[in-house]
Amino acid sequence: MASPNLLRHPTLLDLLKIVLLGTIWGSAFLAIKLSVHQTGPLWLVMIRVAVAFLPIALFAWWRKDPLPPSLHDWLVIIAMSLLNTVGPFFLISWAELHIPAGITSLIMGVGPLATMVAAHFTTPDDRFTGGKITGMVLGFAGLAFVVGPELSQGIGFDALAYAAVWTGMLCYVAAGTLIRFVRRTSVPMMTAVNMGVGVLALLPLVLAARDPFPQMTGTAMLAALYLGLVCTGLAYLLRANITVTVGQSFMSMASYFMPVSGVLLAWAVLGEPITWHILAALACVIAGFLVSRRRPLTATSAGTARSRSRPRPAPRKG
Repeated sequence: MASPNLLRHPTLLDLLKIVLLGTIWGSAFLAIKLSVHQTGPLWLVMIRVAVAFLPIALFAWWRKDPLPPSLHDWLVIIAMSLLNTVGPFFLISWAELHIPAGITSLIMGVGPLATMVAAHFTTPDDRFTGGKITGMVLGFAGLAFVVGPELSQGIGFDALAYAAVWTGMLCYVAAGTLIRFVRRTSVPMMTAVNMGVGVLALLPLVLAARDPFPQMTGTAMLAALYLGLVCTGLAYLLRANITVTVGQSFMSMASYFMPVSGVLLAWAVLGEPITWHILAALACVIAGFLVSRRRPLTATSAGTARSRSRPRPAPRKG
């Protein structure tokens, strides 16, 4: 497999993108819950992908971005679409027919743990550090604070639904690993092709199901549109941009904000309670994020030593 694109050091703008992406991801679970009971999971995924495809395709066309120029890029993007769009969208939508939106977002929040492991073994410049490992432990502790009590009480527990969410999360991890191996396709065009492949893959499934287009209330329709335009279209552009520029493990930090956003929105709209477990989880998530992004002290010292050892330029005469 070809080497992925090289990374740069994250900036403050990249951090703001992470916060925005995590917030959008968290809101997706609320949007799914508000619409899936009226549409069913298959129609909701079809609406979501189709709504996302058109504006992204128009944006890529306006930029005059070319289609993927090689078979390699086409194959990687097709695999990404199946792993990052069709599969997890359906699995998570189906799961939310049976389990709460907030709990779904919390389960998905363990994604950074698997993502950092995948990045360590599949990329040459996104490796484990002590800070990343500590951040992963803190992030897992934060999720345990909120997931543990819910599972121990058995509230809304459905084994198949939980398994579906975990499978969807693993699909996202695999697809995130593939993004950086797209060689010569722009982020907008890569996202547009991703959505287009998703539409083509879902179309025969929708036709085979022979279910008529669902009748939706205004709230469900707005939720489905928001899911496609913002939670899918905008979020995919942000995710791909962050991954190809500053790395998959940094992008995965958005998943630490996702469960917080998902739980808060579920509380505000659906009335799911916020307990001390949520506050403890928030503290762990923020601490894990900060620790995981610290540069290793040895690397900083080595960089300083190299800069001091460089010969100074001779002064100009005259």
